[in-house]
Amino acid sequence: MRNLLQKLADRLHAIEDRLTVQMQIATAAAVTSVLLVGALAGGAAFVSYRNTASLVNSSLATVASSTSGRLDRFMAERQQEMNLFSQLQPLQKLWRDDPVELRRSLEQLQSTFSDLAWIGFADVNGKVVAATGGLLEGASVAARPWFKEGLQRLAIGDVHEAVLLASLLAQRENGEPYRFVDLAFPVKDSSGKLLGVLGGHLNWDWASQLITDVEANDGDTDTRLSIIDKNGVVLVGPDKGTTRYSGEQLANILKKRKGAFSEISGDQRMLTAFYVGMGHREYQGLNWIVTASQPTGIALAAAISSAEIILGIGAVTALIGLGLAVAISRRIARPIIALTTEADRIGRASGPTMLARQSGSVEVVQLTRALRSLLRRIGFAEERTREAELRATENALQFKDDLVKLQKMADTDYLTGLMNRRAFLAVADDTAEFCRRYKRGMATLMIDIDHFKKINDTHGHAAGDDAIKGVADIIGQSIRTTDKAARFGGEEFVVLLREIDQETAMLLAERIRSSIEQTTISHGETSIPATVSIGVAINAESDRDVQDMIERADQGLYVAKKTGRNRTFLMAASEGREARAA
Repeated sequence: MRNLLQKLADRLHAIEDRLTVQMQIATAAAVTSVLLVGALAGGAAFVSYRNTASLVNSSLATVASSTSGRLDRFMAERQQEMNLFSQLQPLQKLWRDDPVELRRSLEQLQSTFSDLAWIGFADVNGKVVAATGGLLEGASVAARPWFKEGLQRLAIGDVHEAVLLASLLAQRENGEPYRFVDLAFPVKDSSGKLLGVLGGHLNWDWASQLITDVEANDGDTDTRLSIIDKNGVVLVGPDKGTTRYSGEQLANILKKRKGAFSEISGDQRMLTAFYVGMGHREYQGLNWIVTASQPTGIALAAAISSAEIILGIGAVTALIGLGLAVAISRRIARPIIALTTEADRIGRASGPTMLARQSGSVEVVQLTRALRSLLRRIGFAEERTREAELRATENALQFKDDLVKLQKMADTDYLTGLMNRRAFLAVADDTAEFCRRYKRGMATLMIDIDHFKKINDTHGHAAGDDAIKGVADIIGQSIRTTDKAARFGGEEFVVLLREIDQETAMLLAERIRSSIEQTTISHGETSIPATVSIGVAINAESDRDVQDMIERADQGLYVAKKTGRNRTFLMAASEGREARAA
């Protein structure tokens, strides 16, 4: 990941080097404008969309809640009516003694409440004594769930298709079977003795009509309502008779009782609000789930339109900002371009010259002053240089000894006193040629201080210099007088070992590594632990020059670093050739 980021940064710098100041300023201003305007427009569009979705969900929740309330109130009223009828004192004698008159009373009740498709009274043995229209009189309903529950308590059954009444009722025009909600009430005499069960089959068409009425008044919002039982089966609505919800989703709906979510219905995404009926007064409810759904495209049409308008305004604003950025960048870059042209002219002219004054910003004025001052100093320096050249020519012999000292200084690393890279490579070339000619063994050690950047970052660059000097001292003390050590740059060292075999070279490399690991470098009152990784290479007949061996040692150092640091790794000649070929 770090390498990828570095490559991206290098690529960005390369692009920057090919862009003018004007283009960079214009690009930066334009990108900033586009990002800010885009973020503002996108945020506004998102807030508008979210608020509209919240309003739609709230509206759908209200529809689902009110529809569920109407269902519960209707069922509560039918329950109360049937319960009152079962307790009427004038009917006490009719329950046991007068089936004909009881039938007439039941039919009067049915004519008052037309949604009751059938009302009947069965004795304690389950035999229907009297019923509206005489239907099922004499038949046994002892096996029916509503009768069994009605013997014990007031009972309301969930929606189901007609069974016993299917062949007795007239066939419906649409061909669909009758579906009922069962009502059952225990009938007792004045002493509390159970006489039988008053049962009623409430025609489910009233619920379908209720849903139709609500959908017809949705204000052209294409609201779709459904009634779903506690098992997730659709009782009224699209896909009636199918299981719409199940498992964990159904359990969550029944647990939350009300809420809203997004779902896929067919090929449309819908916003759906739900409300689970909680009953009304004495009616305990059957956990019917009422859902109100709208297609997302219709429900959020206004929000989408608003978002598009906001984004359009943002795009226009960004284009205007881009134009202003180009104009402003041209104005800012003009004096810088003029300075560049003047500087190029001065570089091509001969003899003393001066930079023209430029203005446009404080920085440009200051830069002009600094460059003019620099040109004056350069002119003065040129005069002094000519004088110095004359004096140097006159005193060449006098400085012969100094030149020798300077040569030595040029061959020595100023910080460690070891050889520098240039001097080392010259010696290494001669040694490699000698060993190749006389078939002698030699080795190269490439040494690098582990985590050197951490030492600099933690203790400072002065401590880093102390660490470099300390490691250099240990290397110098560990090698023979015939061997050569150099600082190659930074925290990296190279050692040339003459007249040596592979085993001895590895022992010497390990001794250097161990000595450094066991030595604590002091910087003032601070003790700095340090370790090194070492790559080892032995000369081979395939080496073209000493650079091949140094490169192989460097590859060994890389392996040592990658495999844990603070270790020594020998890079064989064959592995070095494969790496070089790759």
